[in-house]
Amino acid sequence: MCAAAATTLWMTPLHADGLEGRFEVRSADLQLKDGVYHLNAHMDLPVSDAVRRGLAEGVPLTVELDLDIERVRQLLPNSRVAELTQRYHLQYNAVSARYILRNDNSGQQQSLSNVDSALEQLSEVRGLPVLDKALISAGRRYEASVRAKVDYGSVPFTLRVVMFWVNDWHRESDWYTWTLQP
Repeated sequence: MCAAAATTLWMTPLHADGLEGRFEVRSADLQLKDGVYHLNAHMDLPVSDAVRRGLAEGVPLTVELDLDIERVRQLLPNSRVAELTQRYHLQYNAVSARYILRNDNSGQQQSLSNVDSALEQLSEVRGLPVLDKALISAGRRYEASVRAKVDYGSVPFTLRVVMFWVNDWHRESDWYTWTLQP
């Protein structure tokens, strides 16, 4: 299967951009529930036919979501309150003919019937617990920032050599930043 995926990717034009359009975090917020802040985020994950073919051949797609929360200070540099990296792994399972979306941090996984529903699920993060309320002081100003990265770090070495020349599978969004005031 790896050889077929490598052939598929190798035959794809090297100038092709696998994430067509702008890869970005479109919106994000933190909601307080039961003493814990939960992250909600929506990403634009515009995927090309080349990436869809790679997924159908079993090449995994990993999305990392980085969250950074800092207390804003006037005269001193901002102080980091929390930092979190959340990893999601999407791969086609040929035995079940389903796409498996796994949260690498928690081990929770979903089985989805087609690539479109899998990518749609991957682009939405809802209710991810990220920060205890006790770490935030009332009356202070905080900035929360989130960014997403598409990574091929979990791809077998033989495919990574081929994919080094193709920018289809590695992108990083800009930071999406907003003010958090408890």
